[in-house]
Amino acid sequence: MMGLDFSFRFDRWFDALPASPRDVGRVVRCVLRTGPGMRATPERVEVAPGEGVRGDAWKTHELSEPGNEVALVNAHVIASLAGGDAAQTALSGDNLQVDLDLSEENLPPGTRLAIGDAVLVVSPTPHRPCEKFVHRFGATAAKRVARANRRGRRGRGVLCTVERGGSIAVGDEIRVRRGPAR
Repeated sequence: MMGLDFSFRFDRWFDALPASPRDVGRVVRCVLRTGPGMRATPERVEVAPGEGVRGDAWKTHELSEPGNEVALVNAHVIASLAGGDAAQTALSGDNLQVDLDLSEENLPPGTRLAIGDAVLVVSPTPHRPCEKFVHRFGATAAKRVARANRRGRRGRGVLCTVERGGSIAVGDEIRVRRGPAR
């Protein structure tokens, strides 16, 4: 017998979060993965093409590959999942916690994000909750973001490549550039 699908209830959770801007957002927190389960939250990070975030341990991780140099997560989503605990939000492993609509509709693959001196390009590689995410935030959190992902809302966030390196700081505007590269 097939079980009933009650995942629709997670839509209400997502809908109750504060709405994020679609065209001009901002960086809320920068995060460096400095070792297993260890995080630093500097006011500024440097990004470089082919490297991602300088000083971040991701580039040496077994799952690191082209298309996932920099990870962004919506600050309202991760704050909700972490119960508002700022130290816990950093454990998500995302380099930039942002107030920006990360949905597929708003940021299709190839969309450019101008942040500080840098330009990131939204990757077609999906960002999914991993085993560590489930361990740190719980099965319900993983189900919530997975449901949002299935609905095109990118609850787990978005992965990007670095087109132009530079400095990104907390408070920087994120300007969405749609259309072909200039």
